[in-house]
Formats: sequence, structure tokens, C-alpha cells
Amino acid sequence: METVNKTRQTSPLELLSIAQRRLNTMLEAGTTTLEIKSGYGLRLEDELKILRVIRQLKTRNPCKLAATFLGAHSIPTGISPEEYAKMVIEEMIPAVRRERLAEFCDVFCENGVFSPPLSRKILRAGTRNGLRPRIHADQFTDSQGARIANEVRATSADHLVHSKLDELERMTETSVVPVLLPASSHSLLSDEYAPAKDMLSKGLPVALGTDFSPSNWIFGQLTVAAVAARGLRMKAGEIIRGITINAARSLGLQHIVGSITPRKRADIVILKVPSHKWIGYTYGEGIVDKVLIEGREIVREGKRIH
Repeated sequence: METVNKTRQTSPLELLSIAQRRLNTMLEAGTTTLEIKSGYGLRLEDELKILRVIRQLKTRNPCKLAATFLGAHSIPTGISPEEYAKMVIEEMIPAVRRERLAEFCDVFCENGVFSPPLSRKILRAGTRNGLRPRIHADQFTDSQGARIANEVRATSADHLVHSKLDELERMTETSVVPVLLPASSHSLLSDEYAPAKDMLSKGLPVALGTDFSPSNWIFGQLTVAAVAARGLRMKAGEIIRGITINAARSLGLQHIVGSITPRKRADIVILKVPSHKWIGYTYGEGIVDKVLIEGREIVREGKRIH
């Protein structure tokens, strides 16, 4: 809530400046496509403010940005979950649709936040308004988030630390992409990680994300790769797919980005390493040499070209 209060007090121009600096760092770390979530406004005007800033970032940068409306991130003080969910459904989602501010709608399905029935209602309201569903699922407990993801056929489900294996296996049928965020467990000083090896053995397209947030100050996927190698026991090839093609799948963009393929965007990251096996072996983003977006050099010798 401290971050929510600070975000409410910050002007759109200040938010844009802060976000641009962070985006520059992410570009220098090798990220060429990313999702940005709202969720630190928790009231109509501030959620819209955040999403409008994301829209400005889209027009100012060469990278591909996806916007997610996460008004259902937490419960504001002095209101019940049911009352706030009603506001999200009846006021916020229609306003987001009217201004075409987001592609996705997300909800934090967890004990003490949004219950499975409320999460389902919010995501279905988003779908009716043209917002594809995503979900924060089972991060701290088995909150049935994976089940809701399968029910609504979400594009992706984040975290999945405590999900039941049968629900994870169902994702092979419902096409929900599991997005694992091992740096989040690491930042929370937790030794509990999502069962990546079980998911991979079932043939799921495991994606990896930074979960960059106030509680998890990690900008780059190469740092995530190092944590995934240790915390999730993922191999270099699995990690590379997790931060490229499977990450693209988690945004429904696998036909445009995520692999070096004819007719896709020529988004290419060149690293200063002897082989691909250094991804996950090294920590940090100091190994990035060049970043190309649509074939144009954006980062040279690890620094953004302006």
C-alpha cells in the first residue's frame, strides 16, 4: 500500500520519466518485448493514469509492449473484496475498454485477496470487454488459481508455486502458458519454487518472467536465468526457450517474436559469451553486447543508443 500511495501522488509525467529510465535498463539487459501491468492505483483514476503512461511508452520506444489491467491486485483499505470487485467489474474494466488501454485483464487469486469465485467473475468480465485473461495463481498457497486459469482458458498463469499437478497437466489441453517467476521466491527469501521440472516433463511451454516490482527489484531475464538454473533446476536450453519463444507464447505473440524465423521481427540479442550454456551460469546482464529490434541496433556495447 505504500507503493500504491506513492503512485497515486505521482504525476503522469513523473511516472513516464521513471518508467522510461527503467525501460532503458531493461533494453540494455536484452529485453525486446515486455508486459507491463497496472495494479498500483487501486481506484479508477489512478489505474487509468498508469495505463495511459504505458500507452505513451508504446509510442516512444522500439520494443514491443503489452499492457495488462491489474486493478484486481489488492483490496483497498476500508472496502470488502466483494465491493471492490464490483467496482473493478462495473467501473474500471468498461473504462479500460473505452480507451483501449490494455490487451489483458489480470487478477491476484490468493487467500486474503481475491477468492476463486471473485477471480472468475473479474476475468470473465474482462473477456466480455475484449481483455484476454491472465492470473496470479497459487503463489503462497493452493488458492485454486490454476483451476480458474484452466476454466477461463487464460492466456497465462503466473507463479504456480503451490498448484496441484493435475491442474498443471490440464494446461496442456487448455493452452494456458505457465509463467514462472523464480526471482520472486528468491527475493522473498523463500525456498519454495514452482515445480518446473514436472511441468517440462508434461510438455508444458514453461515461460520465465522477472516479476519486476517493489518487492522484487530485478530488471533482466539473464538474472532470472541464473535463479532459474539454481532454484528451478532448469537447463540452458529450457531457460532460453523460457525467456524467448515461450515468453512470447505467454503474450500470444509467438507468431511475431520469440525465435529467429523468416517473417518474424528481427529482435536479436548478441552476448559476450563463448556458448549458450553461459545463460544461467552467469549472473547479471553484463554479458549483453548488442540488442537489435526489427534489425535495427538499439544497444551497442551494453548501452542504449539514443
